[in-house]
Amino acid sequence: MTDQKTAEPQAAAEELSGRIFTAGVAAAELYGVYLGLSLGLYRALADTPDITAADLADSTGLDRRYTREWLQGQAVSGFVRASGPDMATATFDLPEGGREVLVDEVSPYYLAALSRLPAALGRALPQLVSAFRTGAGVPLPEYGPDAVAGQAALNRPAYHNELADWIATMPDVAARLTDTARPARIADLGCGTGWAAIALATHFPVTVDGFDVDSATVGEARLNVASHGLTDRITIAVQDLTEPPPAAGYDLVMFLECLHDMAFPDRALRTARSMLADGGSVFVMEEAAEDALTAPNDDPVQRFLANVGPLWCIPQGRTAPDADPVGPVIRAARLTDLATAAGFRRTEILPVENPVFRFYRLHP
Repeated sequence: MTDQKTAEPQAAAEELSGRIFTAGVAAAELYGVYLGLSLGLYRALADTPDITAADLADSTGLDRRYTREWLQGQAVSGFVRASGPDMATATFDLPEGGREVLVDEVSPYYLAALSRLPAALGRALPQLVSAFRTGAGVPLPEYGPDAVAGQAALNRPAYHNELADWIATMPDVAARLTDTARPARIADLGCGTGWAAIALATHFPVTVDGFDVDSATVGEARLNVASHGLTDRITIAVQDLTEPPPAAGYDLVMFLECLHDMAFPDRALRTARSMLADGGSVFVMEEAAEDALTAPNDDPVQRFLANVGPLWCIPQGRTAPDADPVGPVIRAARLTDLATAAGFRRTEILPVENPVFRFYRLHP
């Protein structure tokens, strides 16, 4: 007969093993999403609903057996809807909300690109294992093209749909950005592939200079800017923000979900301050990390931030000697301390309701 002392550890072990198995199922499902995204299967299902497995394979130029097996997994997980139990005769389409989540890249619900992150991590895992032993960083290129593509695609809907509303919480800044007689100048530091700059230039009569340290990312940003016909108002350049500032006189300088990744966030903030025009401000979008460690934590956002740090943000930020990136668990007090050390007299948390991000205005 099992006594109480034995039963309690067994129950705890069963619960923990169940959690890990559930995580394994989620991982397999996310890789299935990656295939659906990369191979154009979701888009084909959205464009041609009620299609058989064979016709879907033929229309996308894919192998019929692999396509059928992918559809079976997607249907079992509820990411694709099947008309019946026979895979040979059933037709398939996206479920309610499927287009918004899996296909529409500017939908506020779009999340298919999240699948690119584990794909990138899989490529970088051997380097991460080594980095844990040596303390070295793992440069962004080691994660492969899915790293840049995934990050950019995940943030793009928020910039497209919400960035102007975030700016509106700073009424004087919003007024400055709408001045057509004297167009405002904006610097987007750590601009990535340019989606924030494009959103700003679309919403406001401004000019935007984007700066990023990664040359491949800058190249992608320039293509995006050109495809939106905004090369007359947006410029993108390679720039190390620990070096002397590229220019000055900006009415607004932004760090959008990137300061925590930087090797020297204190230096980057000092650079930003030196780039401001009189009356200018720095706008920071960062992760909404809780004010103190809660462990264990049932909040999936906090679990994501804590776990992605040693896999993604910290290794990419430690590629320079003596680098000290903050990582995604960037608490409000830490950001305030960094801003104060960089010479800002006040750090203001803006009134934006968002489950993932927190927004700051830094006053010089």
